[in-house]
Amino acid sequence: MSKKILVLISIMLLVSIASLGLLGCEEEAAPTEVDPEDPLAGLPEIEITYAHTEVADPTQNMHAAALAFKDYVEERSEGKITVDISPAGELGDTASLQEMTMTGEIEIAAAVTEGTVALAYPNIQVCAIPYLFDSIDIALEVFRGEFGQEMFEDMREQTGLRVISVWDNGGFRHFTNSVREVRTPEDMEGLRIRTMDIPAHMAIVENLGASPTPISWAELYTALETGVVDGQENAIPVVIIGSVYEVQDYMTLDGHVYSQTHTITNDEWFNNLPVLYQQIILDGGVRAENVGEKYVRAYRDHGLDYLSQYMDIYEPTPEEIELFREATQETVLEFIKEEVDDPEWVDKVLEAVQDAREQLGYER
Repeated sequence: MSKKILVLISIMLLVSIASLGLLGCEEEAAPTEVDPEDPLAGLPEIEITYAHTEVADPTQNMHAAALAFKDYVEERSEGKITVDISPAGELGDTASLQEMTMTGEIEIAAAVTEGTVALAYPNIQVCAIPYLFDSIDIALEVFRGEFGQEMFEDMREQTGLRVISVWDNGGFRHFTNSVREVRTPEDMEGLRIRTMDIPAHMAIVENLGASPTPISWAELYTALETGVVDGQENAIPVVIIGSVYEVQDYMTLDGHVYSQTHTITNDEWFNNLPVLYQQIILDGGVRAENVGEKYVRAYRDHGLDYLSQYMDIYEPTPEEIELFREATQETVLEFIKEEVDDPEWVDKVLEAVQDAREQLGYER
């Protein structure tokens, strides 16, 4: 049995065990249910397609969230709403699923990362300000709080996409490479780093002295194995799922960009639903959000232990992280202001981060 299969089986078992305890707390965060007399009487039966790109594995956060949504919505509607889950990119990649949701071809999709959302709504690129968040808790506080509500409402008005849940997509993105240990920005000099085709991500790599090379996810493993690029950047769960650890020797936990998953629905379709169905969908989004977040955190925590068996993992000191921040943040921040539709969103997110830091008791 290959090393990859052994690692994945082990990680899935640990996540399954961990998630039993996590799901045991799930009812505490259950959505509030409407309970008038016979509220479903006379309402029509409908079918919903919920599409995502993750494998149909209940230990993976996106599919676990989809299953939680399906279970809640079908039970709460007493079977009048049927949810058909289309996993593993059966209907297309995340960009295609987002477009299909906008046109109404499907009702709900999990759109991975701000990179996909930015295709329709450029303002979401404020997520890509490097070294912006001290922790995932701060990021979630920002995007689930007043700032996030305002941004997602603006997104709904501009694109017709309504966000019904958001959680971290593996958390922070980290650099890996097969050349040398990276402790400071100087160690990045000359490295060829694969990035997604996101201008802000490429700007971060350039400001660290490395060469950004956009390569599709499907071609990444081969590109690393053959030396087309020296390294890449992704969150811990993605490094495991993509077997990146097999062709990389070093990981630096610098957390340069926070990445998140959005579950989106077609707003016109949503608004034409009976009011009770609308509430069930929104509450189902809350359930999916709770479960997705818990699974990805469990996977990330256990995943780091496994990666340490196959890669040298370095966690920079606060002083070293500050060097990375100084090398990138101001320049990339100005770059993002030119990329978004409304530069005021940059100032808004900076203010929201400071408020969240103070609320959660962080000091820099």
